[in-house]
Amino acid sequence: MSGMDRSSRSFDLGSAEGKGVAGCFVFIVLLGIAAFVAINAGPPYLAAKSFEADLKTEVSRAGARYWDNESIIKSVFAVARKNEVRIKADNVRIERYAGQVFVHVNYSVPIDLALYEYVMRVSFKASSYIGTL
Repeated sequence: MSGMDRSSRSFDLGSAEGKGVAGCFVFIVLLGIAAFVAINAGPPYLAAKSFEADLKTEVSRAGARYWDNESIIKSVFAVARKNEVRIKADNVRIERYAGQVFVHVNYSVPIDLALYEYVMRVSFKASSYIGTL
């Protein structure tokens, strides 16, 4: 083995400074914090993304079927209820111009992170041409 025996290689643990153990402990603590945040913030984030996708589908349907504003708002609330998103009438705005319907949804969700309460603000817009192509 190129002049070095196995017996001459030894590790003296008495001279170790403990940097590996401290680094591992810090990594485990940071990993635990990241998991805690993901567990608490994940469901509201996924609900918002699912709500956005369903809302775009519903607004496309509304434009193709010539729905009026009341029907669109009822549909938006039904989609929000399905995705377990709590919105109020003030959070939904409908605009119509240039042969299109635009639905703006803005709401916020408080996320409790034990020592800190984060407010996730969600805002998106869905649009559709009025009529069928």
